[in-house]
Amino acid sequence: MTEPTAPAPSQTSDKPAGDQAPEEWKPEPRQWTWKDVFTAPMLAFKPKCMLVTAVTAVVLSYWYHFEPSASDFGSKAPPFVGPLIEFLWNTLALVVFSLAATLVAVFMKADLLDDEFLSFGEALAQYKKRLAPAILVPLFLMGLLGGFHLLIAGGALLSGIPYAGPTLYALFYPLAFLLGLFVVLLTIAIGLSVFVFPSIIAIRKHGWFDNVVDTFEAVGTKPHVLVGSGLLVGLLMLVSLAIGFGAMRHLTTTAVVMPGQGLQATEMRSNQIVGDALRPVPGESLANQGAAMAQAWLPAVPRRERNLSSYSSDYSSYTDRVVSEPNGYYQVTGAITGGWKILISALIIGYCLNLFIGGGMLTYLVVREDDYWDDEDLEDLDKLAKELEEEAKQEAAKSGEASSATAAAVAKPSEPPPAAPTSTPT
Repeated sequence: MTEPTAPAPSQTSDKPAGDQAPEEWKPEPRQWTWKDVFTAPMLAFKPKCMLVTAVTAVVLSYWYHFEPSASDFGSKAPPFVGPLIEFLWNTLALVVFSLAATLVAVFMKADLLDDEFLSFGEALAQYKKRLAPAILVPLFLMGLLGGFHLLIAGGALLSGIPYAGPTLYALFYPLAFLLGLFVVLLTIAIGLSVFVFPSIIAIRKHGWFDNVVDTFEAVGTKPHVLVGSGLLVGLLMLVSLAIGFGAMRHLTTTAVVMPGQGLQATEMRSNQIVGDALRPVPGESLANQGAAMAQAWLPAVPRRERNLSSYSSDYSSYTDRVVSEPNGYYQVTGAITGGWKILISALIIGYCLNLFIGGGMLTYLVVREDDYWDDEDLEDLDKLAKELEEEAKQEAAKSGEASSATAAAVAKPSEPPPAAPTSTPT
């Protein structure tokens, strides 16, 4: 009788089957096109970012409100004092904008990486590593522009020397023209860089000077894309302003044509409060332009009653329909309504700034497709993909071992039952 053969050993090795090189798990960069800029309105609708940019808009508005003029230094102040103050004020304002825009760009980058639930603490942890570039990049750009302005000013100062200065100026005017042309082009380049450098700082985790180089490369590679995207984003911002402030104007217009004086007095007091609060805001003119665009969208009402201006408008043309001055209880309702209008106006302006930053990020991804995300982000996604694959392999290995054990148990012959004891005859 032949002995039963033992089951064949399992052919599985210690290394799970299907193990592949890490390069195969590296995610492929997405191909971005200019059509992605149309997704900026959705990307910009982030409440936390809207709050950050709204506060930034208020800070910048009061910053420019307290900007001194040359006349504050007396009549004997040199003529260059005014332009110098304006340049320094703009430089510090750009630094404040860069700090806020970089934080917003960190949130937007996480959103584009499908990490929509990035907490404020996690965003701040990433933001701390970008504080130095967020300050030094705008300072370097403005310092570069200021240095060439000083060069032109020094040449103009030397040209003031009697006889010799004008002679040299006349002889070397072509060189002076080329220098002036370079300064104009540099100003345009820095203006375009404001559109993209916060996103570059948030995406590229290099040193601050490398961020400056990346900025100039982005501007110089495809400037027509930046200009086109900037115009498109600007149009989207105007439409957003028109829609947001147009809704307020619609309510104001409705209150004017309604009978009674309660709503009219409340609207009048709220407009006075908002006018006082937004008076230092230079961007109030943008809001008025957007509201003027929305004027055509309002329902048809008599022309006399559609003639509304900004929040600080004088309602003297409505003396036949509106009380001369709200008082009593309408002061309270007007104050509450004015507080809501201030908050909503700040959020509308913050949304438009988010739209500007988000449009710049999408534009940068179009211009610099080869960069995509920073290598560290790719490594994070690569690590996640490999971890998921390893878990799948381990589960497959466990299920394979279980099936092998089951097959071995089936193939093993059953032992014969023990023989019954027999009794011996006595």
